[in-house]
Amino acid sequence: MLASRIGAPVTLHMFSDESKARGYITAAVVVPAGSVARVRATCREWAMPGSRRFHAQKESIGRRRLALASLVTMERDVRIVLVESAQGQLQLEARGAHLGALAQWASGEGVSRWVIERDETVQPEDRRTLSSVETGRGAARFEYVHLPAAQDPLLWAADLPAWAWARGGEFRAGIEPLVVSRIRV
Repeated sequence: MLASRIGAPVTLHMFSDESKARGYITAAVVVPAGSVARVRATCREWAMPGSRRFHAQKESIGRRRLALASLVTMERDVRIVLVESAQGQLQLEARGAHLGALAQWASGEGVSRWVIERDETVQPEDRRTLSSVETGRGAARFEYVHLPAAQDPLLWAADLPAWAWARGGEFRAGIEPLVVSRIRV
């Protein structure tokens, strides 16, 4: 669990998005509650003027590098949890397994709020998955919401490492220092 300077637990917020480019990868960005506004403001700078959001897959290479460098400069406030599936696993199965794994991780780390990028086609299944995890033995309760990416720039911060991990090379290497957990399901 992340701790404050005086040793007390820190309340954490988590933001997640997935990549389907090479297998199924979910990235969760974990931020102390007191740092959310500052990190969100920095992420807003990644979007092109007039754009409603930053989406790593659709950005120029230079824009991706700038966003990655910006994310890494926030290393005191940002941690990344990655969940990976074997290639060939059905996306709906993988998503459920990833949400379950992240929920278990979050329960043990003091996450109080989780924002999941909205995909209306699987939102009812997401709710069933998270409901079963919340009612499971020993699971801590946390609030979760589904939001469109344009509504919260911290979802862009989750999109970037999901894309970078799938992309590999310099981009994967760039986010590795922020990765605190890799979960295979």
